[in-house]
Amino acid sequence: MKNKAIILSLFVVLLCSCGTKYPYAYVKDAPRNEEMPITNNYTTTIFPGDRLKIRVDSRTPQSTYPFNEETNRSVRIPNSRQTVNAANKEGFLVDQDGTIQYPVLGKIPAAGKTLDELARYIEGRLIEGRYVKDPTVTVSMPNFHVTVIGEVKTPKMIQVDGNRITIFEAIAQCGDVTMDGLRDNVKVIRFEGEDVIVGEIDLTSVDALESPFYYLKQNDVVYVEPTPKKKKTAYRDEDWPQYISMGASGVRIAYSLVYRWIIRDTYNR
Repeated sequence: MKNKAIILSLFVVLLCSCGTKYPYAYVKDAPRNEEMPITNNYTTTIFPGDRLKIRVDSRTPQSTYPFNEETNRSVRIPNSRQTVNAANKEGFLVDQDGTIQYPVLGKIPAAGKTLDELARYIEGRLIEGRYVKDPTVTVSMPNFHVTVIGEVKTPKMIQVDGNRITIFEAIAQCGDVTMDGLRDNVKVIRFEGEDVIVGEIDLTSVDALESPFYYLKQNDVVYVEPTPKKKKTAYRDEDWPQYISMGASGVRIAYSLVYRWIIRDTYNR
């Protein structure tokens, strides 16, 4: 009888422990204490609607004044009565035609270029026009932000300080993924011009480091999906009859086993 009781206990424990296990460790398959070559190069492409901050430096600072928004908010174009509003506090807005209105130089094509490409282009224009002899141009996005929603501790929009942020950094700023979130199937919604791309990244695999969604881009939305168990819990009000039926079936099975192995044998003796 004792052996049968032990078998029954193990059976009940097995029933209670049955369930899907979800991976929680990040990049669990990455080699430890080894150098890994990373070929995932990060670039920030400019799209219409972006705002850009452009800074021009030189060994002759006076020559850069017309091109820096900090020193010249309104610039008069040479040989013209037209006045160009260089920029506001948020930077230069990229118009729908993909251009920005830049002091002295006028309209400059920006969309489709990376930040570095636009910086080199402006440097070339400044040298070609003999406005600045030795310009060093820096382009950044003052409104660079991403949004993280779903199963994280604190869903929010993140204002990025700089031009780059990884998906791990964004999730960390939101307090990490909760125990009810799927780490191996995180969605990234990316807006590129008029196109929308929905990608997936497995944060539990070393392959995440080479994913095109490892580095987040302007306006990206990261969605951490809940586990199936969490989804069922969220809809428990609709599914409660099913759960009651399953529970009743489990009780009947357990009672049958107890009666067959313990109670009936006791009476037979």
